[in-house]
Amino acid sequence: MRLAKILRVGSPSGQEKLKSLVDRQSRLRGRLIPTILVGFMAFWLAAIPARAQTSFDFSGLVKLFLSFYASSNQGGPYFYHESGDFAFKRLEGRFKLNARLSDNVSAHLRLDAFSSPDALFSDRSFPEAGILASPGKTEPFELSLYEAYFRVNHFLLKNLDLTVGKQRIQWGTADKLNLIDNLNPVDFANFLTFDPDYYLERRPQTAFNLEYYPWKNSRLQLVWLLQRQYSPLPAGFSDMLRANLSLLPQPEINLGTETSSLKNTNFGLRFSTVLFNVDVGLSYYRGNYSLPYIQGVELSSPLQPGPTQVYFRYPGKQVLGLDLAGEIKSVGFWAELARVQPQKILGWLDTYLLIGGELFPVNAVFPLLESYYWQWVVGADYTFSVADGLYLNVQYLRGLFDEAAFSGLARSYFGLRKGMWFGQVGDYVAGRAELRLFKGDLKVGLNSVVAIGAGQDSQSSAIFYPSLEYKIHDAVYLQAGAILATGDEALSKFGSFSRDRVVYLLTKVSF
Repeated sequence: MRLAKILRVGSPSGQEKLKSLVDRQSRLRGRLIPTILVGFMAFWLAAIPARAQTSFDFSGLVKLFLSFYASSNQGGPYFYHESGDFAFKRLEGRFKLNARLSDNVSAHLRLDAFSSPDALFSDRSFPEAGILASPGKTEPFELSLYEAYFRVNHFLLKNLDLTVGKQRIQWGTADKLNLIDNLNPVDFANFLTFDPDYYLERRPQTAFNLEYYPWKNSRLQLVWLLQRQYSPLPAGFSDMLRANLSLLPQPEINLGTETSSLKNTNFGLRFSTVLFNVDVGLSYYRGNYSLPYIQGVELSSPLQPGPTQVYFRYPGKQVLGLDLAGEIKSVGFWAELARVQPQKILGWLDTYLLIGGELFPVNAVFPLLESYYWQWVVGADYTFSVADGLYLNVQYLRGLFDEAAFSGLARSYFGLRKGMWFGQVGDYVAGRAELRLFKGDLKVGLNSVVAIGAGQDSQSSAIFYPSLEYKIHDAVYLQAGAILATGDEALSKFGSFSRDRVVYLLTKVSF
């Protein structure tokens, strides 16, 4: 989070000139972002050739999300707050534009705008009037190009479609807990806002997407991703990593990424069809883990104490996937199976041993990840004729999005285990229930994820998302809910949030 900087100059005239300059720049910035937004939309409409068959569809959403803590937590490990403190405040606007140029050519654009109604002040001094006049300081604003792509049907060949640009390409059949949906990384930053609309949301990526339909209900898909897949990380992510390294003296985080080059682009291949009324898909992905994992630790000499250097990396991986979905007597079912083959990379630990009163450097080198491992998810859902409908959904999962299978030596040296963030692959049971009342205008919901314990070092924990949503009009919704976690704070996955109880209010309108 950026803090407003208070600039100082030597003379009063210099202060006045600087203040005037800051004030003018602030006003310009305040006008610039809305101008860009409106101008971009106008350019989009004007740049398309005027044709009789060209049609446009504009839609959007305005949403306000407020959340506050219903408990006090001064001990962390990830959040620090008093009861009643706001956890998150955000005003959101979405703008979607679809253009259809012909029967075979179309385009799509989505812009997301965010404003946080909080002033970003320095904790040392009160901001000057010129800073207060800046909308970017008193109301931090962000504009994001969420999606922008065009699609050409029957590209070069009949039944061959091409989509180019930033797009969401969904693979898999599970409900949010997908294991083979590797083309779009999980938005980890928004996951920790606990906004229900961003629960395990995945971010669109820039890609060439070729889809060929050889026969009815079958598709062969080739996707070339123009960059590595990195999950957006929340502010203070380094502090979250340090919380897992509390036994190390003064850990400093070093996060490594790959260079932008042709060899570091990724791709995926998938074939899907229908067999005996069951949707079946086979897929292959060559890319990378979208979240960083610890690779090396360098401890300083006890004779010259200093920070511990901890190195994180996004390893490469290949994933062979199988997914299916179907229905038996109104009971829906799905499954995904993934064979993950990580990149062969080494971890290391540089430390010192005291032998006979002398210090000797010791360097341990070992495989970081297993040569391969399996992940899977199975689930089913059913809607009961209770009130206006009672929907139930249950899934069993092995391997959450942040987990990997580390080698025995890596687990031993780095303390990696089940039941920790960015740790060993674990087992989970997830459920979702929705009851609709008053002709569907009122919806009572409960989402939950239970982490199954695996011994004293990894105990069971759970997180619950109760909610109540009321449809005021056809396009206006009001929702209230909470996030409640339970479990051992030190030895369980969700127990680390057990003192971070959150209550939220959400209202949105679609147009």
